[in-house]
Amino acid sequence: MNRLMKNIFLNDRLILGVIMFNVLVLILLSFNELKPYFHYLEYSDNVLTIIFFLEMVYKIRVLGWKSYIRSGWNQLDFVIVVLTTPSLIFYLFNLPSLTLLLVLRAIRVLKFFRFLKFVPNLDSIISGVGRALKSSVFVLLAFFLFNLIVALFNCYLFREVSPEYFGNVLKASYTTFKMFTLEGWYEVPETITANYSSGYSFLTTLYFTIIVICGGIFGLSIVNAIFVDEMMSDNNRELENRITRLENKIELLIDEIRSEKKQERDKL
Repeated sequence: MNRLMKNIFLNDRLILGVIMFNVLVLILLSFNELKPYFHYLEYSDNVLTIIFFLEMVYKIRVLGWKSYIRSGWNQLDFVIVVLTTPSLIFYLFNLPSLTLLLVLRAIRVLKFFRFLKFVPNLDSIISGVGRALKSSVFVLLAFFLFNLIVALFNCYLFREVSPEYFGNVLKASYTTFKMFTLEGWYEVPETITANYSSGYSFLTTLYFTIIVICGGIFGLSIVNAIFVDEMMSDNNRELENRITRLENKIELLIDEIRSEKKQERDKL
């Protein structure tokens, strides 16, 4: 029995298959067209939740609590299991659709994150993201402040004309950032200039075009460039180290050749 549980709960390939099947179940549960089959899908999801719970209990029993919780991936598994297991109580006792139940059902999507532990080189990717965030923090802060300044300016200029976009600073900040991403940025000036004269329409459109160029084309591009450059710095450093080692070997080879030539001249 113990050997069977070991082959099941400590088999990464098998657990990966279970996780992928659970993701498929969650995807199918998002289609209302499959509502007649929801009962079977819900049942499958809850069975898989029980399997994940038993896996956690077995690993804690085998490894011990301290050794188990020391692993970052086990910490993630523990949090996901703790958050998703209570939904079983609502399912087993057929409780009414309370808001809490809806929240617990939504939380089960967190089980998808277990799939990440099987992504190759994920640790180096996460390390690169963390390093990039640290290096980009001041650039991100500067971009945030630029967005806030432009949003305040837009708010005081257009909040009476277009309150749905610039009614307050929060709305203005969101609208301004959306324009920086070039997502439907032309809709905002078109809405504002609908009742303007041709002269004011031209100036307003020119103003927003300048905002998009400064914040979207240049601003976000600089942030992305710095972020990506730092993400790739590990590869760059490795290449630089290889080039340095190659240069050192070439210098040693040149020194040896010079030494041999000098010895030959001394013999002559």
